[in-house]
Amino acid sequence: MDIAVGLPSHVPGAGRKDILAWARRAEQLGFAALVATDRFAWNQLEPLGVLAAAGAVTERVRLRTSVALLPNRGAPGPLAKQLASLQVLLDGRLELGVGVGDREADYRLAGAEHRGRHRRLETMLEEMAALWGGVGEYDVVGPRPPVEIPILVGGAGPKTWERVARYAAGWTFAVGSPDDFATGAAGVREAWSRHGREGRPRLYAQRYFSLGPDRRAAAEDFLRRYFGFLGPAAGHLVAGSPLDEPTTRGVAEAFRAARADELAFLPVTCDLTQLDRLAELVL
Repeated sequence: MDIAVGLPSHVPGAGRKDILAWARRAEQLGFAALVATDRFAWNQLEPLGVLAAAGAVTERVRLRTSVALLPNRGAPGPLAKQLASLQVLLDGRLELGVGVGDREADYRLAGAEHRGRHRRLETMLEEMAALWGGVGEYDVVGPRPPVEIPILVGGAGPKTWERVARYAAGWTFAVGSPDDFATGAAGVREAWSRHGREGRPRLYAQRYFSLGPDRRAAAEDFLRRYFGFLGPAAGHLVAGSPLDEPTTRGVAEAFRAARADELAFLPVTCDLTQLDRLAELVL
């Protein structure tokens, strides 16, 4: 199982120095990928710009959105061209985690419709694939991605498993236990086989983490605000986040046992020492 780490682009106040320092240090330490989250109605950096900046100071790590909310990003054509250009500039290291999100404000404030977002996601993936492949009139639109942009679909439930099998290279799991992940992974594999897909789907998971002397206060402060729309249920996210050495190692082992291909640890602060602490425990 690969270990990835989130960039602190979702932490309010994160800036250029934070992103570049995290990207450089994560690659030095040996993390397999860097992850940027996406939310419109929140004080955070836009993920595609973040990945472009991180890619400029790294050479090896994969770079992924987890997940980009495609249905509130406008027409699929310009977005597909932007992503193809980013894949050129990142020398083939881009991965695209996609989803729809649950927060109505992310859509309303972006001028997009919240209703119908699941179907729009599928339509956008179809049109983006046509553009990347130069299908029909799209043969005049470039650049072509130098290598395929892997799509990882986020979400849960049978409709998500179908979406993975029809449009994607795999699935990314956001919230829940390793047992929940294993159940979902089985659903993805069944849909994959039913659709006659070759090979096997990529299965990714992620967890927020916080280590060090102020770990619980930092997790409480960030997660309760970021997931405030969940109400009291946000407390479960704090409780499920690894906040000490044994729990962090245990989470990694549990997802490895559940056959995850990759586990990403997402930070709750810009404190660079978090990377070194995490690397000592799980790399």
